[in-house]
Parts: sequence; C-alpha cells; structure tokens
Amino acid sequence: MYLLISTESNARFSLAIGEDKIEKIKTVENPYKQSELLLKTIDRLFEGQGLRSKGQGRVKGQGAKIKEQLKGIIVVQGPGQFSALRIGIVTANTLAHSLNIPIVGVQLKKSWLDLPEKEKLEKVWAEARKPASPDGGQGGQESKKTRKQLVIPVYGKEPNIT
Repeated sequence: MYLLISTESNARFSLAIGEDKIEKIKTVENPYKQSELLLKTIDRLFEGQGLRSKGQGRVKGQGAKIKEQLKGIIVVQGPGQFSALRIGIVTANTLAHSLNIPIVGVQLKKSWLDLPEKEKLEKVWAEARKPASPDGGQGGQESKKTRKQLVIPVYGKEPNIT
C-alpha cells in the first residue's frame, strides 16, 4: 500500500491510500486544522484499510503491521500555502523516516489546480508512480531508502510570515 498526503491548502487536506490505484480517499474540509487532524485522519485511514485494529490504540506490533504493508509515501510538495505544505511534508518525511520507506514528492501542475479533488489526487498518484527521471525532473522522484532523503516544499512564492 501507498499513502498520499495532500495539504497544499489551509482550507482542507486530502489523503489517499491504495496499491496500484487509489482505493480510498478522505478529504477533510476544516480550515487551519491540519496540525490537529492530519495524524488522526491518517490513523483512521489505516484502521479502515486493516493496517491497525480498531479500538486497540497503540498495541505492540501495530507499527510492524503498518511498516510491513506500507510500501511508500507520496506527498504534494507544492505549490501551495506555507503552513499547510509544511505540516503535510513534515508529517510525510517523519513517517517515511521512522518506517524507513521511500517517499516521493510531486509538484502540482497548473492544469491540475482547478480539477475536482479526486481527479487531482489521481493525477498526483499517477505522476508519483512514474519512474524517476535521470535529470531529477518533476514527479517520480523516489528517494532511496536512507534516512537522509527528504521531500522539500515548493511554495510558488516567497513565504509571507507575519
């Protein structure tokens, strides 16, 4: 299974999980709540896919089951809103690092921005599943299974921190 994390907007975030194609999508429309809801929603998504047993909390061995079945993480790396992107990318990098699994960052193409969420996620999924280009081009930039590989956010403009 692969997990896709898309947090380019402060207004909502989306998660998808699947093997060769997306099997389940969860979109949460709750502005400025990614930091509070993202991990809980990932946990519920894992639970719904049988990667974690309902109601068992953090039982010994649950992490091994997730590590065994989760083959990689796909994350939207931008462009998008500063805080939203950072929350999603930090979460993705942390999960990939702790589970020692590959991570892929995908930049959204302009033509995808106005698509319905499901279609946009399917485009991101397809782009991430392409082989990496030798010149380090966009999409399919799967990291090696090392602890030094990270996805870096692409904001699309200078951050405006007040």
